[in-house]
Amino acid sequence: MSDPDATRFRALFEHTDDAVAEVKFIDDKPIIRAVNPAFVELFGVDSEQIRGEPLTEHVLGIERDGWKASDGAPGDPHPQQGTVTGQTVEGPRQLSCRVVPTTANRALTIYTDLTERQRREQHHQVLHRVLRHNLRNKLVPLLDGTETLAAELSGDLGAQASLMATAASELAELSEMAGKIEYVMGAAATTASRTDLVESVRSVLDRYDAATVDLAVEDSETVTVAVDDRLEIALTQLVENGIKHTDGEPELSVTVRCERTVAVVEVSDNGPGLPEHERAVLFGDRPITQLRHSTGLGLWLTKWILDCHGGELAYDRHDGRTTLTLQIPLAAEFGVGDNDRRRTSQGD
Repeated sequence: MSDPDATRFRALFEHTDDAVAEVKFIDDKPIIRAVNPAFVELFGVDSEQIRGEPLTEHVLGIERDGWKASDGAPGDPHPQQGTVTGQTVEGPRQLSCRVVPTTANRALTIYTDLTERQRREQHHQVLHRVLRHNLRNKLVPLLDGTETLAAELSGDLGAQASLMATAASELAELSEMAGKIEYVMGAAATTASRTDLVESVRSVLDRYDAATVDLAVEDSETVTVAVDDRLEIALTQLVENGIKHTDGEPELSVTVRCERTVAVVEVSDNGPGLPEHERAVLFGDRPITQLRHSTGLGLWLTKWILDCHGGELAYDRHDGRTTLTLQIPLAAEFGVGDNDRRRTSQGD
């Protein structure tokens, strides 16, 4: 290794947040040659005293026999990865261990603490599944009962029952939205495939007969993108946003076009637009706090889906109309040259 390479390696070794031990395999045992500061902090060891000792004496004191099964055999030229239990300064912790061979009998072992991640996943399970399931079950009789009361009562009592029914309905919608968020942010999405974006937009618009919708497709009747089934959720949220938040009859205009390497969908409506504080939070101009947060979960959902596909969401308010613009990369094999040729042939 040249001096510049050695310097860069040493800087990375010393400053990475993960615990790293450089080991040499002697008689199939990983013997420590050096450890970085993060390793010292995680396991509470002395970097000088630990040198020359078997790594398994310090990291796998609870599950020593799991070393080879989890981390691969010495001399294996391919990186190995597994989950092990380590005795850290904070007690036993679940660790992700990666063994990266550097020579025939030497390797770097890299440890990442998984305990907090596992706790967050458990919290996620409780909040998104158990609580949402219980909330939905409790809301069904509440919604039915308040709707019945609102229909039978009059005066102030009837008005209060109507307010209760509306609140219960909104909570039910919130529970449904939480389920969509769990799906979008989880690992349930299908593999991306070539999709006709124009056909996807038409399929979504066909569900909304109550709104006046004008669809314009520029340049071509086919715009091909590589997406998974979550994109339909994003398109639905854009359309619903324009319909639900418009007083009177919703008037939507939807435009689909290509701009060099990206597909563009513009949804314009005659609604009041996003409040300034919600727009600022959604697009990152202001932090999320208890007093400043966006209630437009549908647009958050759209933004997250686009992030997963390398796309973007933009907002504009002009001449009394609100326009939300979705941009997403075209399918890889549907390149710039194809777009240019298609436009040229149509222009002729």
